Amino acid sequence: MKDTRCHKMLNRTHIKSIKYSVVALLMLILLESIAYLGIFSHDPNFLSHYLWWIIYLDLSIASLGASLYYMMSHKSKAPCMAGMMIGMTLGMQSGMMLGAVVGATNGFFAGAMVGMIIGVVVGTWAGTVSTTMAWLQGMMSGIMGGTMGAMITVMMFTDHALIFMPFYILINIAILIGFMKMYYEEIVLDNKELEKVHIDLVTYVCACVILAAVILAIMLYGPKSALFAF
Repeated sequence: MKDTRCHKMLNRTHIKSIKYSVVALLMLILLESIAYLGIFSHDPNFLSHYLWWIIYLDLSIASLGASLYYMMSHKSKAPCMAGMMIGMTLGMQSGMMLGAVVGATNGFFAGAMVGMIIGVVVGTWAGTVSTTMAWLQGMMSGIMGGTMGAMITVMMFTDHALIFMPFYILINIAILIGFMKMYYEEIVLDNKELEKVHIDLVTYVCACVILAAVILAIMLYGPKSALFAF
């Protein structure tokens, strides 16, 4: 009976995470479409240069947001090993996904800086649920993931990067889904000290929109290497 209640809670929170992320994804697409029609439609090369990378940015933010939402909805202290996995996974995937997108439009410097800074911030914050080892692991993973993500798309720029990216994004999303399952098993299940935290949809969507707007501004107006100067 207890296991049944726990699994129902798991399913409800997972479903809510997915619903929130779908709403955020649709809102990002809507706002970006309006911005394109109002500001960028006069540029005949805009879609060929940015369309796919904006789509991958939206997917990255929505999937990362779902994982962060799930973690933030269940507040509890984590054991050292679980904490290290939490910090490492969120720091690494944040840096890898966002660094790869910015690296593909701006080059290695901008991609590595964006991926590294976001990865370090997310990984360090996620690791604070546990010991010092956990947030250090998150910080190190953010550095590694951010620089590696940008490096991947820069190195593959002339070698079928657009064929590679769907697989890359899908595998990263699968890792984030696995992270939520791991967090449930290690932190949520049978945890009497667990604190449920409510995060409303408006706050969640606004956070996703703000992050997307900042990264898009960097993609459009930030520094570009000679190879990526359209």
